[in-house]
Amino acid sequence: MHTDCHWDCIVVGSGFGGSTVALKLASAGLNVLVLERGKRVDRDATAWDPRAILVERKYESTSPVEVDERSGRRRTHFDAAVGGNSIFYGAASLRLRPEDFDAPSNVSSDTPEFGPRMSWPIEYGDMEPFYSEAEREIGVAGVMGSDPYEPPRSHGFSETPPPFGSSARLIANAAERLGLKPFPLPLAMNFGAEFDRPRCEMCMTCDLFPCRICAKNDMAVTLLPKAEALGVTVRERTIVKRLAVSNGKVRGVECIDLNTGEETTAYCDLCVVSGGAIASAALLLSSGLQHVEPNGELIGRYLMRHCSGIVIGIFPFKTNPEHRFHKQLAISDFYHGHPSKEPKGPWGLLQTLQTPPAEYIHHASPYPSVIGHIGAWTLQYQCYLLCIAQDVPNSENRVDLDPVHKDQHGVPIARVFHKYAQRDLGARKALYREANRILRQAGSLIRLRFPIHTYSHAVGTTRFGTNSEEAVLDPWCRFFGVSNLFVVDGGFMPTSGGVNPSLTIAANGFRVGAHIAEHWSDYVR
Repeated sequence: MHTDCHWDCIVVGSGFGGSTVALKLASAGLNVLVLERGKRVDRDATAWDPRAILVERKYESTSPVEVDERSGRRRTHFDAAVGGNSIFYGAASLRLRPEDFDAPSNVSSDTPEFGPRMSWPIEYGDMEPFYSEAEREIGVAGVMGSDPYEPPRSHGFSETPPPFGSSARLIANAAERLGLKPFPLPLAMNFGAEFDRPRCEMCMTCDLFPCRICAKNDMAVTLLPKAEALGVTVRERTIVKRLAVSNGKVRGVECIDLNTGEETTAYCDLCVVSGGAIASAALLLSSGLQHVEPNGELIGRYLMRHCSGIVIGIFPFKTNPEHRFHKQLAISDFYHGHPSKEPKGPWGLLQTLQTPPAEYIHHASPYPSVIGHIGAWTLQYQCYLLCIAQDVPNSENRVDLDPVHKDQHGVPIARVFHKYAQRDLGARKALYREANRILRQAGSLIRLRFPIHTYSHAVGTTRFGTNSEEAVLDPWCRFFGVSNLFVVDGGFMPTSGGVNPSLTIAANGFRVGAHIAEHWSDYVR
């Protein structure tokens, strides 16, 4: 194994957490290396090709993860790219609400079997300035004051989204007739062409796809270029095997160059891990940190992913005749639940979702010859409502390592164990019911429900807190027991809230990055 040069900081992962921390540390004059498993995506015709991206999986990771599926357990491969999940996400960028930071109001008390709830060690007010910074730096378009349950804000949005298209307007009108208050979904997309990039063309290939013209404000076109201009080195196609830890400090990071197969160790004064809630937990376990006192045994525990599903309405008319991007609308009326309906406590968010390509419906359907054909044939008559239900933290929902099998790089395969609580399923069922009511009001003839089984919203595997006996990280996301190790992906979240966690991960990255830069000498001495 060859040795690499020495860095002030090594950041593992280039997604929302890794990019924000790298930018903050580079702005403070530190020498930063970012290690990323994936490569830079091609901004060519394949970026919007459903077969290349969704069927052939052009950016599929080389390492499998064993996960729970409807039919049992199977090995799957997540996508990987410079920019992390921001490359493939649908740009929804909402803040958590103040109540989300408080465990008693966050989770109903009707699930005592899962043990005591843990509040966040910080309050919404501590995160608010960094939410504003994240929205500004990434470029989030929204309308301040339109969300009836919007949390307090110190700044407005940097952009205004375009008017609703036919599909979003159809849902908005129906929701308003039912007394609800739909609002423009905040989106990290370049609608105003204020950046040195093309503006969004409102195409139908956003969710799950890279943006060919760089109009989606992913990390690879927003924060990483700024960080690189300040001297950050991004090393793509690099597998991180393990952290080299001794005497309570990370000394280096053992890597494999996928281009050459060469194994190296890069040395550092401080390490930030941000590979995603599943991958980061697996890396910490592969590095033996589960044996570190006082809390290593909690690594991988309390995995959450939202209990989400889609309600599809099929209409007697074309719902999107202009064939235009229509993931534009959200409904937060049921975010905190309903005073007279079960379950008690928070439910989550409803939002419109763009209809997927016909190729994906054929490929993803469990019965492609029947359901897939009908789904693809009726696609232009459909509207989708996404139900994002908050799920309960449960220590048995976890990430661990296969004790026998390794991937092609010699790294133990990560295993994911997850089962929803009845309260989770009840919250999703309640949102299904409300989405069904809206689609019926809008004029749909048929309504179908489909649960989502992905881990795109995975959080909670390295949760932070003030008590080292119930948390893996301290309030600044530093690992208890390893003084120069921080974890800043979604794993830090002790509860899931009811919105896409991306903006919260980015805001926390700015918060932690600013803290590390200010207290650098305390952490590396």
